[in-house]
Formats: sequence, C-alpha cells, structure tokens
Amino acid sequence: MRMLQIHSDGFSYEAKRKALKSAEAIEEKSYKTDDSCLVNFIAAETSDQRDVNLAASATADMIADAAEEVQEDRIIIYPWVHLTEKPSPPSTALKLLKKVEANLKEQGYDVLRVPFGWYKSFMIHCKGHPLAERSKVLDITEEEIKTKEVSAEEDLTAIEAEEGVVSKFFILEPDGTKTEVEKFDYTGFEELRLYVNYETSKDRTAHEAPSHIELMKNLELVDYEPGSDAGNFRWPPRGLTLKRAAESRVTKEMVDYGAHVVQTPLIYDYQHPSLKSYLQRFPSRQYVVRSGDHDYFARFSACFGQFLLLSQAVVSHKQLPLKLFEIAASYRREQSGELAGMRRPRAFTMPDIHEFVADVDMAMDSVRNQLEFVEKLMKELEVDYEVSFRLLKSFYEENEDFVNDVVKRIGKPVMIEVFEERYAYFIFKGEWNVVDTQEKAGCLGTIQIDVENAERFDISYVDEDGEEKRPLILHTSPSGSVERILYGVLEQASKDMKRGKKPMLPLWMTPVQVRLIPVEDSHIEYCKKIAVELEKAHIRYEIDDRDSTVGKKIRSAEKMWTPYVCVIGDREIDSEELPVRRRESGDQVKMPLDELIQVILEKTSFAPPQALLLPNLITHQAIFSREV
Repeated sequence: MRMLQIHSDGFSYEAKRKALKSAEAIEEKSYKTDDSCLVNFIAAETSDQRDVNLAASATADMIADAAEEVQEDRIIIYPWVHLTEKPSPPSTALKLLKKVEANLKEQGYDVLRVPFGWYKSFMIHCKGHPLAERSKVLDITEEEIKTKEVSAEEDLTAIEAEEGVVSKFFILEPDGTKTEVEKFDYTGFEELRLYVNYETSKDRTAHEAPSHIELMKNLELVDYEPGSDAGNFRWPPRGLTLKRAAESRVTKEMVDYGAHVVQTPLIYDYQHPSLKSYLQRFPSRQYVVRSGDHDYFARFSACFGQFLLLSQAVVSHKQLPLKLFEIAASYRREQSGELAGMRRPRAFTMPDIHEFVADVDMAMDSVRNQLEFVEKLMKELEVDYEVSFRLLKSFYEENEDFVNDVVKRIGKPVMIEVFEERYAYFIFKGEWNVVDTQEKAGCLGTIQIDVENAERFDISYVDEDGEEKRPLILHTSPSGSVERILYGVLEQASKDMKRGKKPMLPLWMTPVQVRLIPVEDSHIEYCKKIAVELEKAHIRYEIDDRDSTVGKKIRSAEKMWTPYVCVIGDREIDSEELPVRRRESGDQVKMPLDELIQVILEKTSFAPPQALLLPNLITHQAIFSREV
C-alpha cells in the first residue's frame, strides 16, 4: 500500500463519470467541507493481496497515528491508484479501503470514504505545517509487515518530476524560425495544431472507441480476447500475417544498419539491484508474476535484457557505435480509462534498438543516421505524421545548430519542448506521431539520448588508452510498436474515408495482395496455375472458390480492401491477360500476369517476403470476425 497524507483546511470532490464498469453505486456525486480534515490518498498494491485484513488494519493504524499527531478527528479516505506502479486488482483495492473505513469508525473517527471507480475532481488546501504532508509505504511480506515513512527525495520518480517540470513549447521551422506555440500560424498545418493541443493538455483518457477498432475487427486483423486482461489482444491469421510482415521489415532495416539482433527474457526480478534502482526512478505500471516467494515483473521494453547483456560484454571503442536490436514482446498495465485499442494497449510488440556511443558528438551523429531509417519507415507506412523534440535546456543551448539541422532534414515545422531540469534519463527525445480521428496522438518512431543508465547498469567500454568509460545510450524504436503501426495505418484509412477516398493498407503489409475470382468452378484450376507464379514471386494471394455470384465475390474482396482483384473466366484463359481491378486508382485494366507481378514487386521491393498465414482457398478458411 502507498499513501499520501495531507492535513487540510477543507476538502471537496465531485464524481464525474465511471472509470470502471465495477464502479461503486453512489447516491451523492459531490461532497464539500470547510472544516479541518486529514486527507489520505491510498493506492492498494499487489502485495496487499497476501493478507487484505492485515494490510487494512495496519493502514488504519498508520492513519490513526497521524491523526493523533496532528490532533485531527475527521478522516477522508481517497482511492488514488496513480501512487503506485504495482496496483492491486480493483476488487482487492475496494475491499482494503472499506476495511480501513470500518476500522477507523470503530476507533471513533469521523470518516468519509470517497467512492471507488470514478473519475473525480477534488479541491484541497494544505495547512503547510511540518506534519501536513507525508507519504507512507506499507509492505506485506509472508513473515511480517514493514512500514516506513518516505521523504520527498526518496519517493521522487520521473513521472512525478515530469508533472513539476517547467517547460516551454515552440514550433521550429526548417529555416530555423522559432515561434511560441500560441503565436504560430497553423494555416496549412491543422494536424500539427491538433498534436500541439494534445501534448500541452496532457489528457490521455479515451472517452469513446477510436475508429480503428471497428476496422481491425471487420478486416479480421485483431480482436479483443475475453479470456485475458483488458488491453491484451488476439491476432487471427490475417492480422498475424500483417504483424509478421511489419516485424520482418523493421528487422531487415536494423540488420542493414549493422545491429546485433538478440532475444532477452520476458520477466525480471524486482530485487535485482540495477532493475530495482531503475524501477524506483522510472516506474511504469507492471504486470506482476509471483513465482515461489519472489515477485517478478513482465518487461515493458527491451531495455532491461539488452542492458544486462551488455554489462557483461567486453566492448572496445573500436566497436562504437555498438547496436543491439530486439523485437520485444512487452507489457504495461495502463489504467483502464487510458486503454484505447491499438493506440494504448497493455500488451504490445516493440521493435527496440539501443545504440551505445562514446560521447554527445557521436550521439548526435547517430541521431542523424537514425533519422534516415525512421523517416523512411514512416513514409512506407503511408501515414500523415507530426514530429516533436523534447530537449533539456542546457543541451539545446549548446547544440542549437544540431537541432536546427535535424528539423531542416525533416523538412516541415515540428513542435519542440524545452525543459529546465532533467526529469528522466534523456536529454534529447524525438517522436514521430500520428493524430487520429479523436484528435488524440500516438507516438510511432522515437529516438532518445540517455545519459543515465550506463552508470546504473554498469555498462562500459575500453577507450584508446585502455581505460573503462561509460557510454551514452540511444533508445530508438524505428517504427513504434507493431500495435501502434496498425493503429496508425487504420486511423489514416479512417481519415481517408472521411475525405471520400478509398481506404487501404500499405501494399507491402496488407495480408492478401491479390484475390483471384473464378467465374465458374471450371476456372478454379486455371486460377491455381496463376497462383503458382504468384507463389514463386512471394506475392500473397487467395482464391475465392465459393459457390457464389461473381458480384458477391467482388464485393467481398472490396470489404477486405484487397489491392488487386482478378476475375477469371473463359475469355481471360484464352487471351492470357488478366482484368485487374486496382483499388488504389479505382479502375480496371488488362495486363499479362508477369506485368502484374512486376508492378507488385516494384512497389514492395524494400520488404522481405512474408507468406500468407492461412489457406489460400477461401472455402478452407475459418471465419473469425470478418465480413464475408
């Protein structure tokens, strides 16, 4: 359990809307008092599940002790999950809070428990005396309860530090012109305006389902898994084909860039010294795995495994910049109100490269090199995107020419945030973002310069004088998570539909590139002969061999956004030319098979071959969620 205690002159709250389906039923949505009270913001943690009664009793005693010290008899109990990176299930949290309430009432305190499971506004007025602000931690082990009071310095995390950071936001143009975001003329840059509004408002909650969710189900790409935790998804064969295509594409780019491709574990020990330090400084909401008498956490990036691997490696200055790359299955237990399909899931697949460099100059050279493949991958996704850079003020002032050069290479206005003091491990962070139909943004590619974790994980290299030195680390996701990729291309498709344009997936990643439609059963064998040539060229195809009309088959292909559709009858067999319906141009042309193959190969030459992960005959395909 974690608790923040504020001795206040008055307190009020108003319940706005439900954050959980299981939110408590309430009759009164608001409360206000001008009287003195001790307000206790409480977050139940996974360790509290071991003995909720014991945790509640200890928490109540801690509150009672504090109330006695400040001579207070009015107690407010306020549920606030944001205090912890290891939240308990909601049912456990509610049980603990109710028991704390009952215990304190039995001791004679006037207790108000704020309703659980709601988004709420509140007002508080801290008294400001030496005991008016305190935070406490309660840790239940199998043997005993350990409690401690935590100072502000000990409890400071990057998330809390970010909330208090002083930042200034600007728009930086390719010609070097810098303008405050409020004064920039956004004419012709509407999505940049939306992105700036999103970033400066800091509102990450989702109030309605994003457009891409319905699309991903109808196209049979991804669906919710009712047997798992919210934010964990299942990928049917079509979606998995797309997912594998994206993973292979990014991996090829990283191999070409000179990366060492690795694989590291999924779960890690909370008590490992380097990891413990990292988690305390930079908490993220983890999934907790209990094994024996130890708690482990599911990784939320590839950092841990790659850093631990390199900490035991022998690295020379001659090998710098050294690059490690991994496709990392990752888990982050985001709050339910923040979940939003593929934009913000709890399980995601992150292409993650870490580049180890000697100094800031080498780091900036690496950023310039990485810009090439990040921009290339963004263009291959065929999405509109906005770029932002977050910069430590001292780094920006010392390297303003570098920042201007980077923006010039990007070739359009970008948002820059300049912060006074470093609140996280990075001094430079670039982000490539998609703005969706809800006017929310999702980060795809990112490049960060890390000045902290080489020391934390004991990573070093041997310089030309034979001495050990600490490198800087570039954290880079070349494309963003595969889930975010799908989010980006589907939200782009949704925007295209609103503009009257036919929606499409990029040809290189769409599950089926060509659908062959035989007019009669007698034409199926000829379709199979065509399929042999498509197979040789590594072009993904399917044959609609169902007993249905040609019109219905064409409409079915349209519903699946198939880029090329060929209807095969006697005339096509005799002429050896294919009538090709081209989705992108909305027309139909005749061309020989080898010309169709050449067109597709030219448009997808940068992508590694990827097989279709389901049978090619539609009559052999199960229907999972698609419209047929």
